[in-house]
This record gives sequence, C-alpha cells and structure tokens, in this order.
Amino acid sequence: MNSPTRRLLAWTAPAALALTALVPALAAPATAKPKPTPTVTTSPVDKDLDGDGVPDLIAVGGPGTGLPSGVWSALGVKSPKTGVGTGQVQTPAINIGLRGNGVSGTSSPADFDGAQVLTGHFSGLDRQDFLYYYATGDPAGGGSVILGAGDGTMQDPYRGAQFTIVREQLLDSNGNSPLQLANAFTADGNDNGFPDMVGTAGDAMNGYRLNYYPCAFAVTGGYYGDNTALTNPTPTGGADWQNWRIASTEVGSGVALFLHNPTTGDLYLWTGVTMVDNGDGTGSLTRTQYKVAANWNTGVAVSTLWAADINADGTPDLWTVLPDGTYRAYLISGLSGKGKVKVTATGAQPLV
Repeated sequence: MNSPTRRLLAWTAPAALALTALVPALAAPATAKPKPTPTVTTSPVDKDLDGDGVPDLIAVGGPGTGLPSGVWSALGVKSPKTGVGTGQVQTPAINIGLRGNGVSGTSSPADFDGAQVLTGHFSGLDRQDFLYYYATGDPAGGGSVILGAGDGTMQDPYRGAQFTIVREQLLDSNGNSPLQLANAFTADGNDNGFPDMVGTAGDAMNGYRLNYYPCAFAVTGGYYGDNTALTNPTPTGGADWQNWRIASTEVGSGVALFLHNPTTGDLYLWTGVTMVDNGDGTGSLTRTQYKVAANWNTGVAVSTLWAADINADGTPDLWTVLPDGTYRAYLISGLSGKGKVKVTATGAQPLV
C-alpha cells in the first residue's frame, strides 16, 4: 500500500513594495528600522485537523478536567500578518464527542471520561483521525480509532467510522497495559502509512519503562502485540517512568517528545527521536535532549498536555489545559544548545 502524502505547510514572505517619496532638499529623511522577517519553516503540519495549515487543540473533558464530558476541539488561530498560528484558539471549543465512543451504545459524551485522545493519520489517509485509550476503569487497556471528518470533528462512530483496539494488542512482555500513549509517527523508520505509538508501562515488581508499539499491519488499529521494551532512562537518569507524562508531535527535523514530571516540575524535550530495535524485544530511542524548564506547573494536575509546532518555526511547542478549564500556549525557542531555552507563554483563556 502506498503511504499517504503528508501535507506540508508552505509559506512565502510577501514581496517588499518599492515606495518612492519626494522629500524637500533641506529635510532629512526619516530612517525606519526594518522589521525582522518571521522565521517560518516548511514542515509537516501535525495536529492540523481542518486542513488550514495551522495546528489545532484537542482536550478531553470529564471529572477533574474543568471541562464538561466529551472531546473538545478548538481550531488554531492564524496570524493575518505571518499566516501561522498565534497560540490562540477559536473559543468556545466544540464538543465533538457528543455521539459517544461507538462501543458503549450509550451515545454519551461521558464515554470519554478518563480517556486519553491522540490525533494522527490512523486510517492511513491524509486527514487526522482520533485514537482514544483508557489506562484505567472498566475498559482499561483498550480503546478505538474514530475517523476524522477533516474539519476538526469526528465522523459518527456508529456508522462505520470506529475501529476497536483490544487490550491484548498493547500488552507488554509482563502483561502490562500502557499507562499512557503518544503518537510515535514512523520513529522506527518503517513507514507503512500508519503511525506507531510510544508509551509508558510497567508495575512495581518489574519496574517501569518506555515501550514502542509499532503498527505492524497496514490497517487501522493494526497493533498486534509486537511491542518493544525501551531501555532509555528518564530525562533525569532514573527509572520512574510512572511519574512522567509524555506528549509528541512531528516537525521538519522528525519526531519530538515532551516529557514532564508533575511532582518536580521538570520539563524536557527530546528532538530527532528515532527508535533503534535490538532485535531481541528491546530497543532504545536516540534523541537530542533539552531541559526546557524547571518548576513548570509543579504539582498541577494538567488536564491536557498537547504538543504541536504552533507557530511553524520548526520547534515543538505546547498547549496545556488546566483543571480550571483554561488553556495556555507555551512557544519554545532557543534550541541551539548555546544558551537557555526560551519559553514564551500566552495568557490563560477559558476553553469553553
């Protein structure tokens, strides 16, 4: 099967206009300081749900999230000057989970309570789809893919747009289900048109680790237990992966992974993530690591951690949604390695 064509964000700076002014001979012309040209790169537009070239924000509602039950979709706002995302989103967000998860039969937005939701080309097509996963509760270890409609919403999961992922597909060698999942895109270099996943898993007896979940079969939800245990330590050198949250995106330089420890507030970024398979059920992620911030949202139960290249500068950024229902963008820059990483936060705004 041929891999789908990935959409690219192409941006060209407007041509400068030549202006001629008639100035009296004795008057000194004013010299205007030229404005810097915004740096915009051509790269894959991950999280773009409606095809306008700007990433969008998805947040799951329910108890403890600050949002009513459901899946909330907020389209990114484009700057009229630069043509790229500003970090703001169109509010109020729209609840795209009103028809439920396609499995429970209740057609209730409460179906998504406690779920994690990822976006990606899970159907192998060029639109963004939705993968929901339950780490806890009655359906723990399983989930589904619901096809995207291409406008920031889901198709009706009860009309052939839902594909189940059962618990057994994601078990590791110790019988553990993932604690959380993130889109790994094609970090293993095997692009069959369907994205892989990366997640944390483990137990107190066997320890905790990162796992890699390849989509081994070129079908929607084609994860069939061929999982790789990754040997990477946490960003701080430990093995306490149960204490870290992850969020991923894809930029021009490859797969990127944010890692946040809510207890310590440490926030790290891995760029150029590539999975190396040892061929014995183990592997590792090669990457470049940056410490983005210390004491970042320490002790805060961030409801949603959402990664995307929001302003199309080739550097991954973050959106958060907090338990009070507000969202905020964090624009990242300064990854040269020669100085401190810069984080520019937008003002907190209600999402709904």
